[in-house]
Order: sequence, then C-alpha cells, then structure tokens
Amino acid sequence: MASKDKPRKGAKRYFYLGYLINKDVNDVVVIRQIKMLLPQSQFTREYFAAFTTVFFAWLIGPSEVRESELNGRREKNVVYVKKCRFLEQSNCVGMCINLCKMPSQAFIKDSLGMPLNMVPNFDDMSCEMIFGQDPPTPNDDPALKQPCYKLCRANQKHTVKSSG
Repeated sequence: MASKDKPRKGAKRYFYLGYLINKDVNDVVVIRQIKMLLPQSQFTREYFAAFTTVFFAWLIGPSEVRESELNGRREKNVVYVKKCRFLEQSNCVGMCINLCKMPSQAFIKDSLGMPLNMVPNFDDMSCEMIFGQDPPTPNDDPALKQPCYKLCRANQKHTVKSSG
C-alpha cells in the first residue's frame, strides 16, 4: 500500500472526536424530545414510575408502583423500593444521599423536567421515589440529618482514632 493510501494518524482521532460530539448532541436532542413529548402530567408521572420499576430493578432492587395524593387527586406516581440494593450494598447513609438521592433528583428534574423526591427509610432500607413532588430544601430534608450507620464501612475507614 502506498503511503498516500494510508489513513492519516490524526484521522481516527478526529473521527472519534466527531463521534463524541455527535453522541452528545444526539443525547441532548433525545432528552429535549422526551421533555417535549412527556410534559409534566398525571400520565407522565405514572409512566415514569412504571418505567422505573421495569427498567431499573437491576440497580435498585425489587420495587412496585404505589398511589399517592398529588394536587388533590390519587395517582400511581410513587415507586416503592422494598430494599434498596444500593443502600444495602454500600451500608452507608452518605453514599445513599450523595451518590443516589441528590444526583437522581437533580438529573430527573434538570434533564427531564420532572420533579422527584426520593425518601429513603434508613431503618428498613426501603425508599420511595415520588414523581411530581419537589424535594425539600437541604435544610429541611430529614435524610440529610441522618447519622451514619454504626456498621458503615466508609465511616470506619475514614474515622480518625485518638490515642488517649
């Protein structure tokens, strides 16, 4: 093969960069379309709840859709996670709040336009995901006032023990 027939070294890099840019643009387009096609409504809240139970069981564990009252009407907009896999495996309140609850609430609200309030129960490791409900402010969120578990591995690794 003559040297003029060989692809340039930088060509692969530019192709990959183009792919990444196009992928990001396509992701934004898809998310905008979801926001446009599924504006906040009872149907959308119930759809998100049903979608979550079917497609995210591998991540959060077994869950079911439950009813709640929103704006004076009953709707099936709550995902009840019987025992959260993430919380059970991490055994860490801080990881639950900082790697699941807060980012999930922000992502669903910012990307899909749907308020989401996640209410973890640290006693039985269950969680409720309430679509259409704004989360409380950080100062008023009871989850952020929860102390570490006594058996928290992360807390044990990072706790400084005094010699006294």
